[in-house]
Amino acid sequence: MLKLIIKIIRLKGFGELDLEILRKAIEGGNVEEAESKLEEVGINKYENAVPLLIEYFKSTDNHRLRNSIAITLSDIGSKKAINPIIEMLNDPKTLGYRGTLLYALKPFDCSAHLETLVYHLLTGNFEVQANSYQLIEENIKSDITDEVLLKCILKIKKELDEIERQQDILTDALEMLFSVKEI
Repeated sequence: MLKLIIKIIRLKGFGELDLEILRKAIEGGNVEEAESKLEEVGINKYENAVPLLIEYFKSTDNHRLRNSIAITLSDIGSKKAINPIIEMLNDPKTLGYRGTLLYALKPFDCSAHLETLVYHLLTGNFEVQANSYQLIEENIKSDITDEVLLKCILKIKKELDEIERQQDILTDALEMLFSVKEI
C-alpha cells in the first residue's frame, strides 16, 4: 500500500506551489531553504521540476546552489540533465567546483562525452581527475567510435610522454643538487 501511495505522489509531482517556493528561495538567495526543497525533489524524484532546475542550474553563479541542483538532477535521474551538466562542467565559471558536477553524472551513460571526460582527467585537480576516471571506468556503456577512442588514447599518450619528459628533467635536477654538496 505504501508503494502505491509513493507512486501516486510521484505521478502527481512537485506541486506548482512547491515549485514557486523553490523558485523564490533560489531567487531570494535563501540557499538553506532551496537546499531543503531540492532534497525533497531529489528524494521523491519529481520529474516535473527538471526544467526549472536546469534553468537555475545554468544561470546561478552560486557554486553551492549549483552543486545542490546538480545532485538533485542526478537523484531524479532524468537524462535531460546530462547535457546541461556537461555544459557547466566546461564553463569557466565552474573552475574549482567541478568535482560535484562530475559526481552528478554517475547515474548516466557518459559515452557520448568521453572526450570531455578525458580532457578533465588530464587537466583537472585531484577530485576532478578521480571523478573523471571513475566515470570513464564505470559509465561508458555504449559504443564509442574508433575515431573518438583513438583521439582519447592519443591525448593520454601525449600527456604520459610529457610527464616522462618532466620526470627526466626533474630527476637530472635532483641529482645535480645532490652533487652540489659532493664538490
